[in-house]
Amino acid sequence: MFRVLCLGYSVTELPGYVERANAHAEAEGRPVTFLRCGWGGHSLPTLACLIDEILDATPCDHVLLELFTGNVRYFDGATMRAYLDDILAATARRGLPVAFLNLHQGGVDYRAEPVAGLLAEYRALYGIPSLDIAAPVAAAGAGDITYLLKDGTHVTPAGAELYGTLVYSFLRAPPPGRAYIDRFRLLPGRFEALPLRTLPGLTCGFESLRNGILLKFLEVPEDGRAEIPLGRPRDVIGLLVTYGPQMGTLTVEDPATGRARAILAYDAFSYYTRSVFRSVRFPAARSLRIAQSADLPDIPLRKGEPDRGPRLGRVSHVFCRRRLGLAARAVLLRHRLRRALRRAGLRLKGR
Repeated sequence: MFRVLCLGYSVTELPGYVERANAHAEAEGRPVTFLRCGWGGHSLPTLACLIDEILDATPCDHVLLELFTGNVRYFDGATMRAYLDDILAATARRGLPVAFLNLHQGGVDYRAEPVAGLLAEYRALYGIPSLDIAAPVAAAGAGDITYLLKDGTHVTPAGAELYGTLVYSFLRAPPPGRAYIDRFRLLPGRFEALPLRTLPGLTCGFESLRNGILLKFLEVPEDGRAEIPLGRPRDVIGLLVTYGPQMGTLTVEDPATGRARAILAYDAFSYYTRSVFRSVRFPAARSLRIAQSADLPDIPLRKGEPDRGPRLGRVSHVFCRRRLGLAARAVLLRHRLRRALRRAGLRLKGR
């Protein structure tokens, strides 16, 4: 059985196109199965930091990357390529062919957003194929989008059927996607994820199973604090926390420097509990101190009544940027220089 890992966000996480693609495969008797791995509410930084855990949890033969949410589309080009480099380096180390999937996102200006050009660039430079559903859906007009997408992004039953049919047709005879591997296999991973459950002296009592990965969260009660030892100086770039009915404001501090950052882990969707990447920056931190405020967030929920009980903070991972040695930095610099030169060549050819 040929296994295709569909890695993306909420459209991939919710039942929809993956099931429809599998139904088409079953109806034709083809030995291909589509595996759903969706991280709704997340973005490229989460997937770049967790990519090794994700691929280890779900063995597969091909990866379909649905990576381009609304906020990603307005990253600057260098930032987007840097995160994609880490994701593609991880798939390349495993010898996995990849393809991109570009889905429609409500609120995106398709006349100005950069993803279509980026996908064309990756096809030309690295031979990575892509299925662009976003552009034809946007061109169809508001009436057809309403029929296919209930909020401009998430699919109706008709939208799931359309997406599933297109994805299955695209991958029923898997397209090429191995040419990039030699160019990415030796790239160093720039990010590392530190699960708190693996650090000494911490008890992570709250569990959440997502996409085959057991997330175990350290809990910090209202007005409480927790010390997170990092073992050695690390350049911290983010935390994986929960948003939910009991959440509130977490303060993250580097005790050695006194630098601190407040995280409001609560929003209008906090009538249910989910995990979210939050960016923090603490260079060369040896430890972190997490404190949970007693303040009740003054944010109306989309539905339901707010929990007005004690606040509770949860953290499962600390994400860090690796400190690369000279050899690894040279590999990364050479990769970026080659890409810049080849991009310049593509621009010259297009004139």
